[in-house]
Amino acid sequence: EKRMIAAHEIGHAIVANQMPEVEPVHKVTIVSRGRALGLMVSLSEDDKVMRSRTELMQQMAVALGGRVAEELVFDHRSTGAANDLQVSTERARKMVTEFGMSDEIGPRAWGTSGPVFLGDDFGHQREYSEDTARAIDAEVERLLRQGEDRCRDLLTRNRAALDLITRVLLEQETISGSEVNRLIRVANGTEPD
Repeated sequence: EKRMIAAHEIGHAIVANQMPEVEPVHKVTIVSRGRALGLMVSLSEDDKVMRSRTELMQQMAVALGGRVAEELVFDHRSTGAANDLQVSTERARKMVTEFGMSDEIGPRAWGTSGPVFLGDDFGHQREYSEDTARAIDAEVERLLRQGEDRCRDLLTRNRAALDLITRVLLEQETISGSEVNRLIRVANGTEPD
C-alpha cells in the first residue's frame, strides 16, 4: 500500500513537472497528514486570480496523474484517487458550464447558484433541457478523458523516472520539488547520478 501511495504521489509530481502553466512542485511526501495518505505540494510563484483554459486543463491532468500512475505501475485502480476525480470533474464541469471554455457547448453560462429544489443538480438550479444536460455531461467526460490520456502519455514516456522516484520516496518519505526535477533528469539520462 505504501508503494502504491508513493507511485500515486510521484505520478502527480511528474505530470506537474511537464506542465509549464502549473505551479512548480514544492515537495512530495508519503507521511500521512489527516485523511491524506500522501501529498504532492505545489507552491504558486505569484498571486493569480484568473486561470486560462490551458492552465485548467494542465491542473486537471496533474490531478489525474496519481490515478494513471497507479494503473501503469500496478495495473489496477484504487480508491486513493477519489478526491482527485472529484476535483477534476468539478473543474471540467465549471469549464463547460460556467467559464464558456468548451467549443462544443459554446460561450454560455449554464445554470445558476440559485435555490435547490428536489430533483435539481445539487447546488445549482438547472435551466436547460435534458439534451443540453447530456451534451454537457459528454463534454465534461471528453475533457476528463483528454486529461487522462495526456497523463498516460507523459507517464509512459517517463516510466523510468516514475519507478526511480517512487523508490527514492519510499526510502526518504519526503523529497523536495528540486530533487524530483533532478531525479527526472537522472532517469532520462540528462544528468549524471
